[in-house]
Amino acid sequence: MSIMSRLKDIVRANLNDLISKAEDPEKSLNLFIEDASEHVREFSVEMNRFEAERIMVQDRIKQTEKATSEWHTKAALALTQSKEDLARKALENEQKEKSRLEELSTELVNMNQTSEQLKEQYRLLQDKLQEAKEKRDDLIRRARLAKAQQGATESLSGVSKADPFAKFDRMQDIVERREAEAKASYQAMTGTLSYEMDQLKRDGLTSEVDDALAKLKAEMDASKTTS
Repeated sequence: MSIMSRLKDIVRANLNDLISKAEDPEKSLNLFIEDASEHVREFSVEMNRFEAERIMVQDRIKQTEKATSEWHTKAALALTQSKEDLARKALENEQKEKSRLEELSTELVNMNQTSEQLKEQYRLLQDKLQEAKEKRDDLIRRARLAKAQQGATESLSGVSKADPFAKFDRMQDIVERREAEAKASYQAMTGTLSYEMDQLKRDGLTSEVDDALAKLKAEMDASKTTS
């Protein structure tokens, strides 16, 4: 898979599927970014290697241009010395250098175009990688939030199934029931005591009435005797 296609995969919408498919979305996203970053670095190395070759071609062109000029000078010098054979030989070498120069120049033109394309592609790769990192950060944030929300929901679900506060409600019912039982017992006890006290009062009143009646009878008997 090419570097561009890998990075396109990173920034496509279906990257969201990684959240649901991966056991650890954060780890998977980071590994994905590391993989893409490594491919961008490899691309940079290859681009720099190509740039070095292009610079070498430039240097060879300069050397060839210099050699062409030198052979031309040597041919002219040979003619001034009436050495036509040497002049011809120098001109042959000059033509060879010119041919080589033409080939190198054509090669350099193509390499310059390729160099610009590589640089542009590298800039696009860096932009894509940066975009992927930003999307990675956003997805990690969303994954953490979703995990927190899921944990909260599960916690609430657990509370609803086994409500710990229900124990307090049950204890309150028990305490209130025992309070009612104690109150009923107390009322029953105090009711019995009240009855007994009332009975004692009634017994005492009867005794007093009996004493008063006996006293009254005695007074009446005494009155009859006196008459």
